Parts: sequence; structure tokens; C-alpha cells
Amino acid sequence: MALETIDVYVTPLSLNVDGAKVTIIGVVPYDTPDGERRYIVSCQVEWRGWRSPVFQLDVADNRELSIKLRAEIARMKIFVLSGYTHPFAKAR
Repeated sequence: MALETIDVYVTPLSLNVDGAKVTIIGVVPYDTPDGERRYIVSCQVEWRGWRSPVFQLDVADNRELSIKLRAEIARMKIFVLSGYTHPFAKAR
């Protein structure tokens, strides 16, 4: 009998990245046709009283998740600082 491993992801998980609160809502693993393990990560970002809609990132590992989260946070900061807050909701 072969021993199987099970990956467990406990969500939601909140963390601070570049001064923004990031909430990881869910993680769904999948395998590509090439056999590569990837993850769809559902996230939401809060910064300076504004909250993003939930969005998904397709990543291979924590390093790629960090890079893509930092890009999304930078984009949100530029939008908010330029006054374009339409895509965001006021955080409670």
C-alpha cells in the first residue's frame, strides 16, 4: 500500500505585504497537462481604507505569489493615489 500525502491549506489567511493587508481567501491546486503543479489563489487587498474586489492569481510557488501580489498592490496604490477608486470599496 502506497503512502499518500495530503496538502492542507487553512484559509482565510491575512498577512501584510508592502504596507497592505492581504487576505488569502482560498487556494486550489491543479496540475497542468505537462504535469506541473500550480495553484489558483483567491486574494483581496486592503490599503488606506480601500478594499479590492476578490481576484485570482495563478502561481507555481510562494515566490511567484509574492511577486504577483506586489504587482497587484502597486497597481492598487497607483489607482488610489491618482484618485481612481472606482474598482475599490471603502473598507469597514
